[in-house]
Amino acid sequence: MVRSMPTPSFFEGPEKKLELVVTPEFGSLRELGDDTWRRVAAAAGAKILSSLRNDLCDAYLLSESSLFVYDDWFVLITCGQTTLVDAFEEVLRHVPKDAIAFLVYERKNEHYPEHQPTTFYDDARRLKSLVPGRAVRFGDEHGHYIQMFHSTRPFQPETADPTVEVLMHAIDRSVAERFIGSRASTGEMWAALGIDSILPGFTTSEHVFEPAGYSLNALKGMEYYTIHVTPEALGNYVSFETNHDFRGRLSSLVGGIVEVFQPRAFDVLTFLPEGEAELSVSGYSLGDHVVDRLGGYRVSYFQYFVPPSGPREPYQLSL
Repeated sequence: MVRSMPTPSFFEGPEKKLELVVTPEFGSLRELGDDTWRRVAAAAGAKILSSLRNDLCDAYLLSESSLFVYDDWFVLITCGQTTLVDAFEEVLRHVPKDAIAFLVYERKNEHYPEHQPTTFYDDARRLKSLVPGRAVRFGDEHGHYIQMFHSTRPFQPETADPTVEVLMHAIDRSVAERFIGSRASTGEMWAALGIDSILPGFTTSEHVFEPAGYSLNALKGMEYYTIHVTPEALGNYVSFETNHDFRGRLSSLVGGIVEVFQPRAFDVLTFLPEGEAELSVSGYSLGDHVVDRLGGYRVSYFQYFVPPSGPREPYQLSL
């Protein structure tokens, strides 16, 4: 992740996400080629660092998070001060509007929103001028939340098309320090994290950033997962996302991920083509739960936190 920090030792980890599905008539997004996706990433303010491929997906590690491209859909996830609506306008140079079967744009609440080049409302209004849609917020505007814009064209997802995001705040300091400077080493972090025991059989690609930060992409057939760590003392943050079929084991999957990073608070967002997500995480209290029907998906938002055992000392600020 490129470190253009607005404050000392700070980087905006909470991400923006753009997911787009094309109609069968369009053809293959993968056939657009690397140069096209390089321009899409550049329009967002990111660059491709490396790629990982199999017969079904091209996965790109970016200077700001990840891009996964399948024949009929892609998902672009970026952190920092990126501009995904600019990236979408670049996509429209190659994908006609009438070929867009479904679009969803997510924006997690930022730690320092005043340093972002746009607001969610700016982005949503631009998107609505290009694609008919509506905007919603999952969560309390005074706490953690995720805002979304999604297209309103009728869309029925495949039954085997779930997604889960685990968005973690204030991870354990000893865990965060493993991703700072010389403590982190490419080729070793993935194994040390132990995610392979939670989701085995994936081929992975990872990148350690200087002076701090870590990204990982993983593929197995149609399935992917991705992890991004922002370990700075101010606003440390980790995101995990997968389209692995978690139905029937969501609590164990989320519990395993949370156990690795030990956050004081985290959000979980699930997209299910049918049914409704059920989640319980040991050691955490549920602070909020929001459910909506969105573009053919049942979307559930959960916000968890560690219940206080007593007063804590204030955080010492560097001036």
